[in-house]
Amino acid sequence: MRSKRNRHKCKDRRDYDRTRRKFYGFVYRLHNGCLKVQEAKALRYELRGRNEWLKFCYDPLVYISQEDIDRHFENTIWEKDDYPFNCIEVWVDDPFACPYGGNGAVRHNAWLISEPGYYRVSVSFRTKAESNTKRTHYTMKHYNGMPYFNYHNDRNYNNYVSRAYHQVLKHYSEIEESILKKKREIEESIRLEKREIEYRKACTYNRLKNARILKMITARQKVREQSNRVRGVTPTKETIAFFQALAIGSAIKEKVV
Repeated sequence: MRSKRNRHKCKDRRDYDRTRRKFYGFVYRLHNGCLKVQEAKALRYELRGRNEWLKFCYDPLVYISQEDIDRHFENTIWEKDDYPFNCIEVWVDDPFACPYGGNGAVRHNAWLISEPGYYRVSVSFRTKAESNTKRTHYTMKHYNGMPYFNYHNDRNYNNYVSRAYHQVLKHYSEIEESILKKKREIEESIRLEKREIEYRKACTYNRLKNARILKMITARQKVREQSNRVRGVTPTKETIAFFQALAIGSAIKEKVV
């Protein structure tokens, strides 16, 4: 069984991977122009003003062989003086994409390719100064070829794609807050309605209880009054016979009628 500390580590890692997958899904949709409705609604102004940075987020994969690295290093201007090994120094277009240099590059806004492989770079040919020879020029849209997600959304050294994604997250959080607010309002109305029903039940119960108590008190008072009227009277045989005859006579009279 994992310890509590390791469980937190695994959870943090899962959350980090899940956020990364969501971010790069957003990058794909942004690059290919298939944003969701809410994403397009959140970025309508950014898509107009920063179309140059947000429309094409990355370059296609290009295979850089060892021969390309050696040829570029031999025809380069400054790499020979700065690096003891063959490499390609790729310039990053986004001014906020690579602030500290990348992969061992000595200059800012640069990324270093020292091994063959697939890279998201744009390759062009430029003529060397005061010469007719051409050399390859490598550029990247973002640090390491792809935009990265800045979790803290710092204004310094944050790429435009990450800022756009934070704008989308803010838009979704506002939608979620509005949904939760409506849910809380519905729950509050239901709670008030239940309270009103309970109050009416309590009022009805108290009214019936008071009516029952009042009826009992009235009956007791009536019995007490009757007992007070006949207090001190001793029934005799003649009195009992008189009242019995009176009752029988009234019953016979009702029957005849």
